[in-house]
Amino acid sequence: MAEECNTRVLGSPEAKVVETKTLNLQNPLLVCCFPSAGVVGIMAANTIIEQFEMTEIAHVRSKYIPSAAIFMEGRLRHPFRIYGHEGRNLLVATTELPVAEVGMYAVSSALLDWAAQMGVRETVVLDGIPVQGLPSDRKVLFAAEEEKIPELEKDPGLEIFKKGLITGIAGSILSETLCRDMVGFALLTPAIAVVPDPGAAVQLLEALNRLYGFDIDVSELVQSADQIRKKMEEMARQVEDMRRARPGPSPQGYERMYM
Repeated sequence: MAEECNTRVLGSPEAKVVETKTLNLQNPLLVCCFPSAGVVGIMAANTIIEQFEMTEIAHVRSKYIPSAAIFMEGRLRHPFRIYGHEGRNLLVATTELPVAEVGMYAVSSALLDWAAQMGVRETVVLDGIPVQGLPSDRKVLFAAEEEKIPELEKDPGLEIFKKGLITGIAGSILSETLCRDMVGFALLTPAIAVVPDPGAAVQLLEALNRLYGFDIDVSELVQSADQIRKKMEEMARQVEDMRRARPGPSPQGYERMYM
């Protein structure tokens, strides 16, 4: 394993991309999925990686990534992984752990420097916008560099995110694409803030299908979303029953958690 980790190392002492396998890619798309509201990014990444049987080809090492062991079906994985697929000309970067704020520039720079050497010309971030309760409107919003906007506006299922702030490692990566010969954009959708929200991941993956002609199957996520919706509706009924059973007026400032 040590020999693999020394195959090819790119970056600075603060953050490095360690490339362990080589694929023949021609200007691949880079999809970035990180911890976010509703675990949307992680679910989207896992769905793509599993369905396309993508290969782990590199990982990011940095003192700004928490030291932790990630297990998948009992097998150890690097916390910040990059997967590739030659046939689909695709790269997926994902991590389950938050990157320390002080190290976001170093990590995002190392990732995109490596991506540039791989020929990446487009980088898309999939992310959730935290909302309270179950979102009633599942719009997919986009924020993009100027040259990408006309293409995204042609999709009737997308709506421009007119004003806002994207923070964290996702925002840092989008900021860094502005300094490179690549186009960066984000696909965002409302997601439950406190529990996994597969319904939000479905929206983002369906948008990717339309934009790039992928055939990602979201049926399992749809089924999970229906189950979560039913549970949350039941919780909402229980909260409402408790409110009605409570004697006297409701405490000042009381609001229903779910609508």
